[in-house]
Amino acid sequence: MKNTKIKSVNWHLISVCNYSCRFCFAKNLGECHLPFQEGKKVISKLKDAGMEKINFAGGEPLLHPRLLDYCSYAKSLGMTVSITTNGYLLSGKIIDKMDGLVDWIGLSVDSGSDVIEEKLCRGYGDHVTHCIEIADKIHEAGIHLKVNTTVTRLTYLENMRPIIRNLNPERWKVFQMLHLRGENDDALADLSISNEQFEYFVDRHRLFRLENGDAPVFESADDMENSYFIVTPAGNVIINEGRVISKYCLDEVLNKGIQNIVNVDKYERRGGLYNWAN
Repeated sequence: MKNTKIKSVNWHLISVCNYSCRFCFAKNLGECHLPFQEGKKVISKLKDAGMEKINFAGGEPLLHPRLLDYCSYAKSLGMTVSITTNGYLLSGKIIDKMDGLVDWIGLSVDSGSDVIEEKLCRGYGDHVTHCIEIADKIHEAGIHLKVNTTVTRLTYLENMRPIIRNLNPERWKVFQMLHLRGENDDALADLSISNEQFEYFVDRHRLFRLENGDAPVFESADDMENSYFIVTPAGNVIINEGRVISKYCLDEVLNKGIQNIVNVDKYERRGGLYNWAN
């Protein structure tokens, strides 16, 4: 069905990750990734369903042995291709291999401090330093850079302007830590933040503008609920309903219509559609 207003999909390609970020909401999906030929069928179905952009996430997508093959296949179908990564495995050599295959790279950076990132279990004490280095290589390669920031108890008072200026992304997405039962329960007590605390961070950065003039995109936990089209490693669909993950068969979702699973209004309000093909 191509009449959906949902035009982008996030495929959590693999559950395995080289980091152990405490607030991660996608580390207990409990699925093995598909054989490559089956995965190509999933991408074809998504394209036929009207998806114009596909974002490969994880886990850590760079750990998937056929990631670039999937990127190549999606590009051959005319899709905009994005990767969301913690960046640890990115190098100039790998970025060079992405030439013509990847349009956007999303780096996950939650603080301007390597010390804070390590406390969040985001890396091994050099996450920020490495991301600054790799952001320069992404820019040099002509690939669009997005930065994803999850705001937690450790960071909601932080001024992120200096690190974002340093990374110089074309898009900055800021998320309130999302608690999903069964996924990141152990982080709830000391890392989750209230709506008021998230709003404090938002207010502090609301007037900030990227070099291209764009404003940050802020997403509260409520904004995220039921507003993403997410495919699991095994090719199912998951939705966050009431802070609990519900799983559906992809074919069933496509037959019934994606708009009957994903809240279109919330998808549009949170900026799900933007000029990603520029």
